[in-house]
Amino acid sequence: MTAQPTLNAAVREGSGKGIARKLRAEGLVPGICYGRGMDNIRLAIDPDEFDKIKERPQEVNTVFQLSLDNGDVVENVMLRDYQFHPVRRVLTHVDLIAVSMEEPLVVSVPVTTRGKAKGVAMGGRLRFIQPVVPVSCTPDNIPEVISVDVTELTPDGAIMASELDYPENVEPSFKMDFAIIRIQMPRKKKLPGAAAEAVEEPEEGAAEETEGEESPE
Repeated sequence: MTAQPTLNAAVREGSGKGIARKLRAEGLVPGICYGRGMDNIRLAIDPDEFDKIKERPQEVNTVFQLSLDNGDVVENVMLRDYQFHPVRRVLTHVDLIAVSMEEPLVVSVPVTTRGKAKGVAMGGRLRFIQPVVPVSCTPDNIPEVISVDVTELTPDGAIMASELDYPENVEPSFKMDFAIIRIQMPRKKKLPGAAAEAVEEPEEGAAEETEGEESPE
């Protein structure tokens, strides 16, 4: 098994808005780590440490170890939630959760495409309706992405979540099927005048062609 990355953090005493404001003024982020069978641990986290985890290929699905300044280490930790300031867009709080490597959990995995769709070759655009899909698996089986071949996708066609190829030991986790990707063809608009020819007009808000490009986060 590949060694887990490490997030370094300090244990903080107390809680409340005053302590949180003081931490943020010092350039640190208040956080908490919790999990089954353990006491909650209140944390002070350097934003650069958070970025080391968030910027890994699996992003929020990364499993890591939490190394504390008191010498304790918490194994098998994941990002549960995090918040940014709505205006300044700086990190304001981080929730971490210790997980079991034997128990499945539900996570959202990005969907990426490969190949050039027939509908794109005919003038359409490839659009992501939903760029992620919920799956159930143990933490060590979480895929970085789920890739889908769009070569045979025709005009006005769509790829449903149920049609994706899920890796071994990874199960889809949704009750109702939904569209992941579809081909959107331009609308036709007639110019004024009886002899005017119809011209194609891209639909407002249509995404650019994303041949072989990963889905946005």
